[in-house]
Parts: sequence; structure tokens; C-alpha cells
Amino acid sequence: MLPIEKLNEDNTYTLEYESSLTHLPFPSVRRTLEQLRDSLKPLYFSDGYYRPPMDLEKLQDFNHAIHDFLNSKLCEKLQSTLEHFHAFRNCYLDNLHLEVNNNPTKELENDVLPRNPLLLLENDILPRVSQVNRSAVLVHAALRFISALKKQVLPPDRDNGTGLPLNMSSYENLFGATRCPVLGIDEVENFDLNQPLPDSDLERTYVIDRDEEDNIKNNNEPPANDDFAGSGITIEKYHDSRHLLIISRGQYYAVEVLDNDGSVIYDPTNLMKVFDYILEDSIKNKNSSGSTALGSLTSYSFRNWKYARKRLERKFPDQLHLIDSALFVLVLDHSSFKDDEITTNNNELEILENSEENYMAKSVRGLKRLFYGTSILNCHGHQTGSCVSRWYDKLQLVITEDSEASVIWDSFTCDGSAVLRFTSETYTESILRLAREVNLGDAQFSLWPSITYSSAQSSSNNKTLEADPVKITRKIEWKFSDILNTHIHLSETKLADLISRYDIFRVSIPFGCKDANIWDVKPDAMIQIALQLAHFALYGKMIYGVEPVSTRSFKNSRSCYIDIQSAELLELCREFITNSLDEVSKLNKFLKCCNLHTQKVKTSKVGDGFEKHFNVLRYLFKFSEHYGIYLDSKDKEIGKRIFESPILAPFLVPEFLVANCGNAATTAFAITPNSANGFGVGYIIKDDSCDLTVISQFRQGGRLMFMLNWVLSEFSRIWKENVTSSPGKGTGYRISPVVDKLYEMDNALKHIQGPDKSISGYGFFDLHPNWDSPNISKVNSTNNSSLHLSSLDDSNDKSPRESQFNHSSTTPSVLTEKEKHDIGFQIKSFKKFEDPSWKLSERDMVDAPPNPT
Repeated sequence: MLPIEKLNEDNTYTLEYESSLTHLPFPSVRRTLEQLRDSLKPLYFSDGYYRPPMDLEKLQDFNHAIHDFLNSKLCEKLQSTLEHFHAFRNCYLDNLHLEVNNNPTKELENDVLPRNPLLLLENDILPRVSQVNRSAVLVHAALRFISALKKQVLPPDRDNGTGLPLNMSSYENLFGATRCPVLGIDEVENFDLNQPLPDSDLERTYVIDRDEEDNIKNNNEPPANDDFAGSGITIEKYHDSRHLLIISRGQYYAVEVLDNDGSVIYDPTNLMKVFDYILEDSIKNKNSSGSTALGSLTSYSFRNWKYARKRLERKFPDQLHLIDSALFVLVLDHSSFKDDEITTNNNELEILENSEENYMAKSVRGLKRLFYGTSILNCHGHQTGSCVSRWYDKLQLVITEDSEASVIWDSFTCDGSAVLRFTSETYTESILRLAREVNLGDAQFSLWPSITYSSAQSSSNNKTLEADPVKITRKIEWKFSDILNTHIHLSETKLADLISRYDIFRVSIPFGCKDANIWDVKPDAMIQIALQLAHFALYGKMIYGVEPVSTRSFKNSRSCYIDIQSAELLELCREFITNSLDEVSKLNKFLKCCNLHTQKVKTSKVGDGFEKHFNVLRYLFKFSEHYGIYLDSKDKEIGKRIFESPILAPFLVPEFLVANCGNAATTAFAITPNSANGFGVGYIIKDDSCDLTVISQFRQGGRLMFMLNWVLSEFSRIWKENVTSSPGKGTGYRISPVVDKLYEMDNALKHIQGPDKSISGYGFFDLHPNWDSPNISKVNSTNNSSLHLSSLDDSNDKSPRESQFNHSSTTPSVLTEKEKHDIGFQIKSFKKFEDPSWKLSERDMVDAPPNPT
């Protein structure tokens, strides 16, 4: 029983509702395969404007494979294993670790950026705050959050819609946790010793160091205590963690910041002294052997990352343990906007000078350096950019030299909704410090007023003792072998290539929650469906897109991916770019697709998704021996036909990863694509706008956003011309005159008052946000984004809201003939393709005819 003083203001413990949460529903195989099949169908009926469906025979073979699998012993064996897990675990997915990449068994490609999302924080409330000052303030706020979590006074999360409690197990993975590899018995030894090559062979990076061979031969490691053994990745947790890891100029430092009771030891003033000492030491020793790009190993492909870490464990077990067990990583990034100019062509800067595009370009490069750091070589060809100061296996708080702040996390170990709450409340607590200072340190001006400083360290009046940075700071020393140096060099080179190869595009479009409410659809669905329309208008085909949806209303459950595409959306995409359908019908179909997407989100949140279930069936089939599942030759043949079918390629590596995460504490959310040829789109929806960040490799992210704005502008125009002018006619939706009048008055008032002059970051925002549920912000988005696209409506009587976002004189108001041609504007009609052989997929799969082959 916890002491009474550990109760929060709601008289609830952090984990109070965990035992009352229900189990994630156990799905049926038939339902899962039906959903999978339906998610794939639109892709194979949309390969270009004029071409017929792709490989219809493969689709038929896949249907037959589903039929055979459902009636096989293999299906019974795999499903019964999961039923056993469901009966004896809190969640049948426990310890199976399916959070990586939508596919737990696939090796990450070398040409894909690290799978680490980013949240960019709002600027500090005080102007011209220093890097050390902001670092101390944010770290102190973060430590108070962690202390509240450890003392169980952090109020439990609740669902925004239902108000029901959510499971809090995700927070256990945020602090004192790390992504780490799992290797089978003798896996590294057999791999290396059976194929010996000279140390100087740079094409071979898995050679055992000669001074390590004796240790390896005598090393009898026990089997990993984890169900994931053999697949490669797991999570290590250190619940007694009390120290912080700081990286500055490739040098590593550790500072103990919590006491044994989980209380915070140092206040911001003392933390400033510590961070200032670390900055000075790292600058003084920036050219020493202690400065290393070691962290780039965590951005390497899984294969290389595993073996590099294995060597670190043998050569530097204490040092690596100090990193892995840290609460989180603070990166004192030494980059600033001046570094952006170094990596930009001077002619380009001259052309873009004093233009909106110049601001956009600089802001995008600023986001890129906050994400992956800069890549700058000195005269000796040595990497001096801040990309050497990252550690992608853990939660990172990055503070740049010009005091920009971002939070980066490992998508495998950390849940997005939990990270968003941590980021929001850390930022909020950092702002509340001013209220505490004005009120003589009144603890009530805090999100967690019961959190106090360490009693062992405090002298009186809840104040900390003076910290001696020299005594409390531990610098991690390294002395790498040639092979480890080779690993580090190659991983840093690869990371620098990826930083140069990928583009980040940020934009704000003038469509937000108010527009969605007027159209009576969910804002998230509005953006998701419009993005698919924009992509189809550019490329003439539908791609596999996924969106993460929270399932935290169940025990030990985090999230699942849902597919965005559907048969109805494919029909809308085809008819939207042609003149074969009247405008009101297009609008009606758009609204219908938005509502269908919302319904798909709702069903997935209550456990009716298919992605996790199908992936775990594939996983059990691949590692059947590990789980004691005996498969005969017929089982293997049936399993290969369904789990290794080429039809699954889009599902296994989605080209479109689109996620909504953020609130007024954040100005940007970015997520890397799943594939080298794909898009990663992160967005934050606000009242009057939506801020989007697109990451892609050699793709037209800016043009995709232009098309997104055009699509929504078209629907806005259709709505105004056919609905607001004739209430009750056309679409059948009618807006209340009172609501419509209030909306006009609200916009007129904003237009008169001009841009929001309030202190940055003091908007109203929900402190309990969810990954898939946007929070409405009153922060003016024009201050937060790189580029603002105005509505493309050509009418002269624009509303104040539309004129507010029309900043760029270069934004075209009408499409040119070339642009019309590029987006299929001139296509008059689209012949609907129908093939009777596909009709078998609409029938009960049990009745499907056997494969004639």
C-alpha cells in the first residue's frame, strides 16, 4: 500500500486502473484474412490510369492460398499457440515485440533513415534564452515528470472520447530503457570464426578482434530470457535508473539526478552549472580520441548494429551499461542556423534572399539538424557535424546551440501517445517556472505539486545544495580496437549519406478542425483521405498507406496500424480526377470515405484490427521450431503460399506512413518513411490549419503538399457553392445558421485583431493527448510552420481565414495547362474495370474453388 502522500490531486494512483482493464480481444483467422484481402484489393485495381489490374492470376492464387490455409492443420497449430498466450498472458502479443517496422522479421535496409519520430517543441517563453539555460529548465521539468511517475502520482491517461482509463505500461519503456539486440547461442561466434578474413578487409566488418578471441571461446552465455530470441530485437529495462546521459560533440557524460526514492536532486540553477561544465569540457577536447561518432552505430542496419553492439558489450560492458540504463539522453547539439548556411549553395541563398521560400528552406534545414544533426567535414575529412551526437536506441532530448528543442524516440521501445504526453507536460512545467518564481516558489504552480527535492540532498525549505560539476560528472572514456573503429567509421559515413539523400518539407495548409466540423467529419479522416486523393492525382495509382491507432484501452496494448485505402476510396480517387461525376456527388463521396475511415479507426481501437494478428502468425510460422510447433512438409508448403506470397509486398513495406501527433506545445511532428521509395507524413491539426512535415528520398514532397491543398480547396469551393448558398440542398448536410454566424464573427474578429500577439507557447492545450486524437490549439499556426499554402480558390471575395494564409505572391491561384495535364485534369472519363474472376473474393472464402494447379 502506497503512503497517502503519494496520491495525486485526483486521489488516483498512476497504475490504479491497470488490473481493471480488459484483455485485447483475440481475433479469428478468417476475419483477419478478410481484412487483409480487402486492404490489398484496391492496389491491384489501380495500377495507372489506363492499365488493367496487375497480375490477376496472383490475386486468384492468393485467394486459393487463403482457402487452403483456413482449412489446414497449420492454421490450427498457429492459432492454438496464440490462444495459449491469450489465456496465460495479459495480452497475447506480450514478448513478441511487433512494434518494429510493421514487420518484426524484416531486416532494415541500409538506405532507410532510422525509425525515430520527432516532436519539435515550441520556443521557450523567454526570448534569447541560452542553450545551457533551456537545457537545465527542460531537463528539470522532465525529471519532475519521471519522479511523479516513479512515485505513482502521475494521473492515469484517459481516452479523449470516452473518458475511460488507458493502460500506463507504455511509460515503463520511456525512461531507463533501451532497444537492444538478441542473439542466439554462439550466433556471433559461428558467423565470425567460420569465415575468417584479415582485419584490414573493409568489406568485411564482422571480423573478431584478435584480442577478443580467447574471451569469445570461453564465453558460455545463457540463452536469452525472451520469446523474441532468434529474431533480433528486444527491450531492456532498468527500473532503478537514476542517472542522465549527456552527449556533447561526440563525448559521453553521466550525471546522477535522482535519489534512491526517485526524488529530484538538483534544481535548474545547479543543472546549468553541470551542463556548462560539460559544454566547456567537450569543446576543449573536441579533437581528442574521446570524441567519437559511436552513436551512429544505432542508426546502422539491424545486422551491423547487432554485431557492433556485441563487441561493445565485450570490450566496454560498464560503459555500455551506463548508456543503456540512463533515464534518457540529453544531446547538447553544437549546431545553429549558421551551420545550415555552410551546407547550402551560396547562389541558392542569394536567389532566395528576402523571400518566403528562403524562410521555408532555412526552417526545413533547421528541422533536419534537430532530427539527425549536421554533416560537416573539416579539412582532414573528419566528421565534425552534430550527427555524431545522437543515440537512436533511447529517448533523446536535443537542444541546439540556438536553443531549439526536440524530442526523438525509438518507435520500437516507446509509444507515441506516451511520448506526446511527456513532451507536453515537460514543456508546460518549464513555462510554469515563471509562475513559481513570481509566487516565491509556490509549489502549487506545478503539474505535480507534491514532488519535492531529495531529502538527503536538501538543506532547508525544499532547496538543493550546491552541485560541484567536477565531482558529480562522470565522463565515459573509450579506447576502440581497429574493428570497432571500422564499424563506427562505416556507420557514420552511411548516416551522412542518408542525411544528404533525404528531403524534409514542412508546410501549413489553411484547413483544420473548423473545416472538418463544418463538413461533419473528423479532422484526422479529412487529412488522411485528402492525402490519398492528392497522391492518386499525382501518380495515378493507389499505394498502401497505414496510420497508427492507439489500442491502450486494453492491458499491455500499445497501438496497431490500420490501412487507409479502400474500394470506396479508389472509386472516389478515379472519379475525382475526371469529369465523369458532378461536383456535389464528388463531395458526397469524399464525406462518405471520411466517415468510413473514422469507423475503421473506431473498430481498430476496440481491438478489431488485423495487422498485428497477421504479422504474429507470420512470425510463428517463421520461428516455429523456437516455439515448439512441429510443421510437416504440407504445413510448410501451405504456409509459404500465404506468408511468402508476393501479393503481400505492399503490406509488408507500406509506401505511405501517415500519423497525427502533436498539440500546442509542439510545432512540428516528423516521421521517417517505411521504405526508401515511400513517404513519411507527420501532421498536427489545429483550429484553422494543419501543419505537415513530409520526409522522402528523391520524391516530390512539396508537390504532394501542393496537391493536398488543392484537393481540400476544391471540396471547400464545392461546399460553398452548393451547400452554404443553398442550405438543405445538394449534399444533404445543413449547418445551423447560428453556428455559421458565430463562425463568421469569430473569423472577422481575428481579422481585425491581427495575428496572435500572446506569449509563444501559452496556448490552451490538452495535457492528456493521444497519438491518434488531435488536440485543438489556439496558437497561431502562421508562427510555427515553414510555408503556408493559401486556398487556390480563384474567387475575389475570400474570407478572412483564406486571406490570412495567403502569404506568398508566387502561389498560383489557378492551375496552368501543364499542371492540369500532370494531375489528370483533362481526362474526361474513366472506364471502370470489372473482371468476373475477382468476384470469388466477394464470396465466402471457404466456398472458393480449389486451385486448378
